[in-house]
Amino acid sequence: MKFVLMGLEGMAGDMARRWRQQDVEVVVCDDDAAAGKQLAEECGVVATTSVVAALRKLPSDGPKVVWLMLSDNAAVDKAIKNLASRLSLGDIVVDGTHSNYHDSQRRGALLSQSGAWLVDAGIIDSGNGLAQGYCITVGGEREHVKTVEPLLQALAADSGTGWAHVGLLGAGHFARMVHSGIESGVRQALSEGFALLQGKTSFSFDLPTVANTWIQGSALGGSVLGDVLAKAEANATSSTEAQLPNYDELRWSAIEAVEQNVAVPVISAALQHRTAQRDV
Repeated sequence: MKFVLMGLEGMAGDMARRWRQQDVEVVVCDDDAAAGKQLAEECGVVATTSVVAALRKLPSDGPKVVWLMLSDNAAVDKAIKNLASRLSLGDIVVDGTHSNYHDSQRRGALLSQSGAWLVDAGIIDSGNGLAQGYCITVGGEREHVKTVEPLLQALAADSGTGWAHVGLLGAGHFARMVHSGIESGVRQALSEGFALLQGKTSFSFDLPTVANTWIQGSALGGSVLGDVLAKAEANATSSTEAQLPNYDELRWSAIEAVEQNVAVPVISAALQHRTAQRDV
């Protein structure tokens, strides 16, 4: 299957590498010509710098697929408007960015006016997506998800099974948003726990020893504990912005809780702590 990957932001480069490892043909479209060229030399993607050039590289028969991995909300809106005028009946756009599910639904309605369709993909990287694959929750109509299933299987963890079609358009991003809220709460609790261990100076806890013991078989094991431990060893119990889940998604989770009248004290506390960190 040959498709267009728009944007090389964040984990997009490793996603392209993983697709190429499984012989998926990737046409990269990014304003940074040097980044595209480097990736082309490294793993064999086709590099372009414009949507027009990228779409011309796709087969004329069958639906065209464009996968978005862009930097921010404004960039996604711009791309969707551009694609709406260039795609036709049956073509599909996959939005893999950190989009709000309301925006996904709005963008899907815009694309549908030209006969194209949107699939939203909430992508979670445990820290080594290139080697292990990604966790993906997908929203959209079943027939449209079926079209892009080969791309999802090639990208997903657990030998291609680490993805699921979780509902209608917007559901994929909604599920990822909730995951970010949960993860932030877990990270906050772990950070506070390490602060307590550090503070009990009479015991002189060796934090790596405690954490590595927990990792071996307790309910706290996993990559999140490893990240928090790394900061604790550096005498900073709060994870850095780059290590934490997307801030906007944490905020959206809290807003959704208010709208649903659902109590989420842990997620709310994590949001308050993150907000305070951002204001420093």
